[in-house]
Amino acid sequence: MKICLLSIGLSLLVDLFSLGGQPRVIEQEGNYERIALTDSTTMEIYQGDSILVVFTACAPQCSSRARIYNKEWQLLKTLEPPFSSIFPLATIENGKIVWKDNNTWNYQSTL
Repeated sequence: MKICLLSIGLSLLVDLFSLGGQPRVIEQEGNYERIALTDSTTMEIYQGDSILVVFTACAPQCSSRARIYNKEWQLLKTLEPPFSSIFPLATIENGKIVWKDNNTWNYQSTL
């Protein structure tokens, strides 16, 4: 089963079985949209002269990937954080990407 997300003007097909959930828009304001793809994955989209997309997955530690596309959804550039991190966390704020080093996870064992 597939769902078509048309709210951003793009036919984005998402395979619900492989994602394990039903995508839903959780925030939308102007050129910005945040979509929950599953309980543990989100996609942020900001449309300006180009399209900024941030995918974040949590399992349980969150990590993000950011990319810039042109209006035809051709990949222009993959964005990297300005620091070295195992778990870089990105969000879109006011049309700009904000990176956070998310390596402060507590790795204590419960055994």
